[in-house]
Amino acid sequence: MGLSVTPPTTTNDKTPNHDEAYWLRLAQAAIAQEPAYADANVTWMAHTHNAVFNVQNGPYLAVLTLYKHNVSVSRLQSEARWLQAISEQTELVVGRPIKLLSVHDTQTGNIIRGVLKAYVEGAPKAPLDLSIDDMARIGSFLAQLHHFSEQYEPPADFDRPRLDYDGLFGKGGTYDPGEAIAVFTAHQLSIIEQTTERIHKAMNEIGQDQADFGLVHGDMLSKNILFHEGDVRAIDWEFSGWGYYLYDMTPLLWQLKSQANYDDLAAALWSGYTSKRPLPAHYGPLLDTFIAARQVASMRWLASNLDHPMVKGHAQALIQQRTQELQEFLKTGKLRRQSITL
Repeated sequence: MGLSVTPPTTTNDKTPNHDEAYWLRLAQAAIAQEPAYADANVTWMAHTHNAVFNVQNGPYLAVLTLYKHNVSVSRLQSEARWLQAISEQTELVVGRPIKLLSVHDTQTGNIIRGVLKAYVEGAPKAPLDLSIDDMARIGSFLAQLHHFSEQYEPPADFDRPRLDYDGLFGKGGTYDPGEAIAVFTAHQLSIIEQTTERIHKAMNEIGQDQADFGLVHGDMLSKNILFHEGDVRAIDWEFSGWGYYLYDMTPLLWQLKSQANYDDLAAALWSGYTSKRPLPAHYGPLLDTFIAARQVASMRWLASNLDHPMVKGHAQALIQQRTQELQEFLKTGKLRRQSITL
């Protein structure tokens, strides 16, 4: 049974509470349920899509993630199984799961679920600080992950989201904004629809054979990539699911698009990947289309998170900017971004 935490203020809606003090109390209550962590110190690590905390238990460090949006036990159990398999059967470092936790959120009446994972040593690099060698190592990491994914046989009750066409752009998918789709203007919806039609064609061209489609990380942004003694590691597997291996390269490439040295960085990522796991040559030209898929997914995420602390007050401007970039993509087949943004 989860513990209850009363919020500092009352609200009439069911939207996630972004008050950091409240989430810290939730995290402390969740950890307090574990006798082995009775004296653990819980402190903030990050406040992004979810609430993430450092858990110092004597000399040992762990990381607790509380999910602000509803997530099922089966989803969390399946993520834990996937990460446990990677940890046990490969040399990749991904954050071994320790335990699933829960706490009662009296503001919404929901059970807030969380995952306690082993701390992963390392530090991320800002996009502008990523080198050619860094990108090659990231490509190699992804290739090894996808090679393992090809061989992995999930249990019958394995429950992970799909990051295919329907999963990215359909109702009920990972980035479905629901009623918040009303945020988009008719013009913006038209540009999105034209873009997703092109993406659908590219996905159909690749198909979903085992060599092209499987379990992916799904959110390999720079903040989720850690470097430690020359080793690349990955954290934040919330969006991991069934998707195109080519798509797994695109979050980072999308993030780097506006940099002057983008072509060199992208080539290094591709080289690092294909040195471990060769890809058909004609997949290279499809990358920008899959990067556009990430752009549309980001716009749908923005529409769903207008009140999020990271985007509140400028989400509409970001949506407009990304619409203009998609218009250029539809004309040229290349996605050019104006700046590095969320």
